Amino acid sequence: MKCGPRQDCLLPIVFLDEDKLRLDQFLSDLSLLGSLQGFRYFQPWLRGREEILLTVVNDDLSCASLHSPGSLGSDISGQLATYSSGQSTPRASALLPPASPCEREIAIPETHCTLFLLAAYAKYGRPYVWVRSNHQRFGGTELCDRDSPLTLPCYSEWDTKDVGVWHVIWDVVSTCVTPPPRNPLAVDFGYLKSLALPERSLSSGALVSFFHSLLFREPRGTPLYTYVLEELLDLTRLHAQTLQDLKEQNLIKNLL
Repeated sequence: MKCGPRQDCLLPIVFLDEDKLRLDQFLSDLSLLGSLQGFRYFQPWLRGREEILLTVVNDDLSCASLHSPGSLGSDISGQLATYSSGQSTPRASALLPPASPCEREIAIPETHCTLFLLAAYAKYGRPYVWVRSNHQRFGGTELCDRDSPLTLPCYSEWDTKDVGVWHVIWDVVSTCVTPPPRNPLAVDFGYLKSLALPERSLSSGALVSFFHSLLFREPRGTPLYTYVLEELLDLTRLHAQTLQDLKEQNLIKNLL
């Protein structure tokens, strides 16, 4: 039977449009994440529309506050994720380099952290993560490995599920931090409380909004949904108390 025009032309176009919309949504989430601060295990740094840098702590000990990149460390521990061989995803090739080679990276983290590049380039059509420091932790001892992306569980779900930037972060933190944390998206409440009231209100409010968006798209019952919801309840109380403190100090007039 001869295919009609809808079968011949429209279906492939719809498929391509869905791919573009999925990537555009991820880039929007990526940009939003890059503007946030106050996470316990990582700190994002926005670098262009398609890229963010992630400073992730190596060990879940005191979890010192994350600062801007400093000096390179050599801490190596645990059995962690490995570099992609190009076989884990349908569209992966043997080498999927980032826009800039690792050897040109100038943002090097402090000794207790590892730096990652998370990017969603249009030419690859999906997000990937590259290690930018402490490559030995992930088995990247060869120079050619350093510009190959890590193999992460979320990659295999890109074509079948709504993969958000939080899923990628979840996988990265889980593979980097020793021991793997219960909630990789946990908030550093000590850091938020150390901020001046106006800055605390902005940071906590932005995190509340981000977590609401996450929960709206994440299926109920998953560990990510459960742990983020718990975090959101405490975060909302902190945000509300901060607004009340601002009002009592006459720094804002009305609470809506």
